[in-house]
Amino acid sequence: MKKRLIGMLTICMVLMLSGPGGVFAKDIVVLSQFPLSGPHGSLAEVGWGYMDAMNWFNNEAGGVGGKKIKWFMEDMRYNPTVEVSTFHKYCAEYSKDEFLMATGYITGALKPLIKKVNEEEKIPWADGSFSTEVFGEAGGPSKYPYYYSLGATYGDQIRVLVRWISENHKGEGNPRVAFVYSPTAYGRDGISLGLAYAKEKGLDVVANIEYPYTATDATNECMKIRKSKAQYVIYHGYTGWQAATAIFVKTLRKVVPDVQFTGTHYLFARLPFLVCKEAYDGVIAASCWPAFDAIPRSATGMDNPMVKLVHDLAKKYRAEEYTKKGGIRDMALYFIGSLYAFVIQQSLLEAHNAGDLSRAGIKKAMDNMVWDFKGMFDGKTFSYKSHTIPMLRLYRAKVKVVEMGGKKVPTGKWVPIGDWINTDETKW
Repeated sequence: MKKRLIGMLTICMVLMLSGPGGVFAKDIVVLSQFPLSGPHGSLAEVGWGYMDAMNWFNNEAGGVGGKKIKWFMEDMRYNPTVEVSTFHKYCAEYSKDEFLMATGYITGALKPLIKKVNEEEKIPWADGSFSTEVFGEAGGPSKYPYYYSLGATYGDQIRVLVRWISENHKGEGNPRVAFVYSPTAYGRDGISLGLAYAKEKGLDVVANIEYPYTATDATNECMKIRKSKAQYVIYHGYTGWQAATAIFVKTLRKVVPDVQFTGTHYLFARLPFLVCKEAYDGVIAASCWPAFDAIPRSATGMDNPMVKLVHDLAKKYRAEEYTKKGGIRDMALYFIGSLYAFVIQQSLLEAHNAGDLSRAGIKKAMDNMVWDFKGMFDGKTFSYKSHTIPMLRLYRAKVKVVEMGGKKVPTGKWVPIGDWINTDETKW
């Protein structure tokens, strides 16, 4: 009887220690990599957003069924080699039943990791790349089953801009458009799809220009646009806050003042208002998320639940940085980090609730996920079946330089043009 009792107690102890809250239970390990430094400069806000959202989830939101996520954040410095080698290091250090999810940032790392992620490790990987090649019709879940994007593809972003030009062009003749893109994998991605769609929609592509990512002058490129008599520019493969964009936009305003400047997702943020000032007024951008910041910050609309959530998070965890000059320069950067955290959290929760918190279980949960993303799309939901978050909205920049405290400073905000567009449901 005594032996039987001891045996039963031993079994109970083993079950307790190996269960979800047990001392010897496997950790829930996730890895996220961001360009916190590198060609785009210091992006500390991205890291802050990720850390704060993860700490909120672990300490206030209950974690994954009461269990905390053991998260790691690394600076990949916008270097694919760094991103690839860091992922390999974590795969060697942690077992497959511990290391459950990873996230990356750029297309350049997705390609060399195709076999490692999708065939060898079979680990769900959420990425900031919107690559048409990887996530579009030629790629997608059938080809890359463990890759998930955090937005609509670059090709679809360009197609939304082309469609807007086609539907809103005034005047005689076909719309005349110039494509400008960086000579990078990011810049070239989606261009062929955009050019084909422009032809289909009756646009005349009058210039096709590669503009250096590290350009210090844009006179030649803008003169080509002037000579081509383009009425619209579709600009892709750059951020709105990098020097090359400021140089291009300011030069374009001088050389071809009446051309309509449009571009893809990463033109959309608050920082371009500070860098480009009034030259950015009237810019149209295809964005994967709502407007998270304005100048002054108090002018930011809080009607969108996700916008309010992120600001509340920053006020609570980064009160000093949120209010002081030079702290959180752009809440869109802070949101990028929290975006990754929220996707990780939701994926783990849905797998846990389904009773299979494994790599395979997380993949199944993500494939079946239908989510309003904490209200980010104003009540609309998206399905992750295409392994993209296929939501886009067009915005127009409203920027003005005013005198404040004896200095001329830019003020600005993004104004939506139309409703959210679900590209998975769009008949192009």
